[in-house]
Amino acid sequence: MPTPVRVLVCDNVEIEHLSLGPSFQLDYRPGISKDELLRTVGGYDVLIVRSRTKVDRDVLDRGSSLKVVARPGTGLDNIDVEYAKRKGIEVFNSPESLVEAVAEHVTLLMLALSRKLTQADQSTKAGKWEKGGLMGSELKGKVLGIVGLGRIGKRIAAIASVLGMSVLVYDVIVIPQQVVEELHCRIVGLDELFSSSDYITLHVPMTAETRHMVDSNKLSSMKRTAFLVNTSRGGVVDEASLADALEKGVIAGAALDVFEAEPPSGTILSAPNVVLTPHIGGQTAEAQVNAITVVGDKLRTYFSK
Repeated sequence: MPTPVRVLVCDNVEIEHLSLGPSFQLDYRPGISKDELLRTVGGYDVLIVRSRTKVDRDVLDRGSSLKVVARPGTGLDNIDVEYAKRKGIEVFNSPESLVEAVAEHVTLLMLALSRKLTQADQSTKAGKWEKGGLMGSELKGKVLGIVGLGRIGKRIAAIASVLGMSVLVYDVIVIPQQVVEELHCRIVGLDELFSSSDYITLHVPMTAETRHMVDSNKLSSMKRTAFLVNTSRGGVVDEASLADALEKGVIAGAALDVFEAEPPSGTILSAPNVVLTPHIGGQTAEAQVNAITVVGDKLRTYFSK
């Protein structure tokens, strides 16, 4: 009988949907400490982690039998991907599983900003009736700028088109003309996107090039009536500059689901006209099931070769 593939699940996942089969031996230890992980990782072929567990060089060096590190979901910030590759360890994730959840969350945040939803909720619960002071705006007829046209960006573009918005797109990767035509969008430079959009949504990875992509200069180039939404990675936005821009009315509002440090701190927490959510863009029951299901499919395919 062949030796089973040994799998260690380090964080909370929906393991009932992993469905790896009898050729895999699964250990579910969602609260495992870093010290314990370092002591035991050498006995496993696969690590499955979410954002809690940091798969750094120490873990990868101790993982003498590791063949795969798998991350249900999108982000790989907590995994030293380049070092893993140098050691011949595959890194899997399942970004395709979160597309609908994140795209819907972006749409929700745009609507919450444009209709002053959080202010209306807090005011009404406080016993006030401030109908006259809560004039909103519609998405229809507005310009949406999408920075990064990956899976999520494409889905948001499709939703925006249905809502009657015009769509501008910027990406460092060449976008095929067929995609442009299908999504009814227009490719522009980053400067034009920031100066022309009524709403801007960010969908880029965290790299040295994208860190603080949205700084005081970019914010000052936006319309005073414009809104910024970030559900990608926190470091893409300079939060101190954003808080200052909101305080001074440089832009109309912002919504953040990701932060430079999580949980967040600093002036962004008290800035006006900002909607903050605790990194829940992909937190739907359907997305979480899809994320672990896709990882299971990829693991079975990899080890069947």
